[in-house]
Amino acid sequence: MASITVKKADGTTDIVYDQVSAASGTDAAVWRQDTGAAAGLPVGLRSFFKLASKWNGPKTARQMIFEIVMPYAIQDSTTTLYSAKDRVVLTATITMPQAIPSANLNEVAQALNLMSAALTKSAVQAGYAPT
Repeated sequence: MASITVKKADGTTDIVYDQVSAASGTDAAVWRQDTGAAAGLPVGLRSFFKLASKWNGPKTARQMIFEIVMPYAIQDSTTTLYSAKDRVVLTATITMPQAIPSANLNEVAQALNLMSAALTKSAVQAGYAPT
């Protein structure tokens, strides 16, 4: 398992999600934004990404479960303590049927690319679906 590097919204600055723990059994793999986090920012107030996989009920498909949490943390100027005012939460499940040929399953990359398309990003940032 390795760290994951992504771009900030500016499209230039790298953000690193450091590996925290590999998946095991039913536990998710976990990455957290430790590199570049504000000094003194508690671990519990840093963005994290979890990815788990499991069988569906009849064991005909694998389900990939994504969770991303990005806390909005502020620092009290008097006490210097951090607190979370709110959080952005993204959860998603992709069901990958085992009876579909792998070449077709590989095209799930299209769905992931749609999630990172400029129009999708701007809609999410605005909080409204495109009109």
